[in-house]
Amino acid sequence: MEMDELDLLYKTRLMLKEKGFVVLKEPVQEFYRNLFKFTGIGLGGLLNMAGKSAGQIAGKLLKELASGEDLSVDDFKKLLEVFLLETGTVSEIKRWEVTDNGIIIGIKGSVFSASQDSKKPMCIPLQGGFAGVMEAFFGGKWSCKEIECESMGEDTCTFEIRRE
Repeated sequence: MEMDELDLLYKTRLMLKEKGFVVLKEPVQEFYRNLFKFTGIGLGGLLNMAGKSAGQIAGKLLKELASGEDLSVDDFKKLLEVFLLETGTVSEIKRWEVTDNGIIIGIKGSVFSASQDSKKPMCIPLQGGFAGVMEAFFGGKWSCKEIECESMGEDTCTFEIRRE
């Protein structure tokens, strides 16, 4: 069933008003930057796990927004895109590719990679979040790996999401 984008946007904003709150990006980015500066890279596993848990909650909320409809891959993409843009988590989805193994997503403007310079991918919570959303929405066990990151000078943050 084709989802109406305006209806989806309206439902998303209502859900965010009821269950969310506004957080400014710059303080979150500063917090994240300092978290890595003072605790080191060993924090990655914890951030991935926390992101996955948060993603599972977000996936349940997205399922509520879908109202039990049997969604096509394109409808799921719309749903996820509206959610990511409206929450300010990313500024744009540049790539969406369905593969035999899962989905490859390329995004711009991740709240986690903005204003960061790194030799490693920095969007660890988002990496876990994508896996968690997929688990809550589609069931089963999912994993996600960030293979490119804007913080490393790449054009996009690119994620490979796979069913395990």
